[in-house]
Order: sequence, then C-alpha cells, then structure tokens
Amino acid sequence: MIDLQLYGWNEVLLKHQMPILKTSIHQPVSIQRLRECIARNETVVFIGSSGVGKSSLINRLCNKSVLSTSEISSSTQKGRHTSTRREMVLLDDWGVLIDTPGFREFGLAIHNSDLLLEPMKISDFAKECRFSNCSHTVEAGCAVLEAVNKGLLDKEVYNSYLKLRREISHYSASEHEKRKKDKNLSKMVDEAKKYGTKF
Repeated sequence: MIDLQLYGWNEVLLKHQMPILKTSIHQPVSIQRLRECIARNETVVFIGSSGVGKSSLINRLCNKSVLSTSEISSSTQKGRHTSTRREMVLLDDWGVLIDTPGFREFGLAIHNSDLLLEPMKISDFAKECRFSNCSHTVEAGCAVLEAVNKGLLDKEVYNSYLKLRREISHYSASEHEKRKKDKNLSKMVDEAKKYGTKF
C-alpha cells in the first residue's frame, strides 16, 4: 500500500474534497469504510498499476472470490499481474465494480487543450482574458495568471493544467508524426505496386 502522506498527496486531495481511504484486504474495518463510500446503483472503476491488489480488493468487497488473484511474489515482495481484461462485478445488488488490467500511465487523447478549462474550473477566469487566443502562460492581460497570483485559482490546479497542456501537445505531435509515417508508407507501397514489387 502506498503511503499518501509520504508523497504529499494527502493534503492536496483533501484540499480538493477528495476522500482518502487507506485500505487493506487484511483490515475488515477499512473494507467496510470503502463499501460505505460506494453509493447504491453507482459504478466504480478500480484503476492502478499491475499487482497492487485491485482484484483482491474487489473480492473482499464482494465477500467471495469472483476474480482471479495471485500470491505476492516471495522474491520481489510485490503483487503479480493477474487481470488481463476488464471485468464487471455486481456488489450484492448494491453497485457495480469494474476491475481493469494494470497500466503504467494515463494520458489524454484530445487535441485541444481548451477542453481542460471547464473541468479544471479555469474557464470563468479564461473568459476574462484580454486576448481570445490567450495561452494562459505569459500574456499580459491573462486573467488566469492574475487569478493564480491573487490566490483565486489554486496554484496546484494551474500547474496540473500546464502539465496536461504539455501532454496534449506531445500527444498531438506524436499523432501527427504517426500519420505522416503512415502516409509515407502508403506512398512507398503504391510505388512498389506500380513497379510490380511483391510483398
């Protein structure tokens, strides 16, 4: 289990009213607290790295073994990758739990960083910027920067926004490069067909 205190996330998550529950399949009280957080008819998705115990946690919430799990590795003292597909489980006519295979990273598959403004609660400030094409990074008259400086917009939220913008920019560039390579490959195949080359 990751100690959120160690990584400084405890304070950040609490500030944004996100409940933090330290859970362990070996602590029934923590499982009960987690169960109480799942509202009736709600769907909850368990996400995280491989081998952290998502399937074990779902089994404990269901009070039965509904998903395959593996023992902790004796050599690495870490869990083992078990789930290979998404799995939906009913929680005693209460809610729906979805188990997912582990992953290494998340990313946003969008091309327009303006789509971040609304969910990050930045859009109201952005509407007040002097320029309609404001990047919210260096421009004079940027209401977003002004809000950060005055403490009206949380600096952590703003930094997350900048990080996500960079990720979107990188993703868009990667997609553009991929399309360019695909186009070049198609041209090569067409040329080869034209001259009778067989593949």
